[in-house]
Amino acid sequence: MSPKILLADDEEDVKTILKLFLETKGYEVCTAFDGLDAIDQVRKEKPDVILLDIMMPIIDGFEVCKKLKADPATAKIPIIMLSAASHSESVQRGLDVGAVDYLVKPFEPEHLEQLLGKVMNA
Repeated sequence: MSPKILLADDEEDVKTILKLFLETKGYEVCTAFDGLDAIDQVRKEKPDVILLDIMMPIIDGFEVCKKLKADPATAKIPIIMLSAASHSESVQRGLDVGAVDYLVKPFEPEHLEQLLGKVMNA
């Protein structure tokens, strides 16, 4: 069975490109378009890893991460934050709310692939 990834990002182009890349690497990918949808999809799909954009409508990625980490049913799912915000405060805040890592956009897809391998084998 292929590992399942939830990709939560409100930018359709980013979602399309990452989804195609990840599917070619053998992952099953489900998507969410905002923070509220991300929480619903996590509960429904039970992904192995969550790729979570920070700047999304309704609920931002920081709040989504906090809510998922506070719920025993979803607390153990690794979350990798994705954001164009590269300042150290955002990176630290992402890690503080429970993300296992933080990728600054734009990033090389191969870097994401390596990170996913590391996270899934942890």
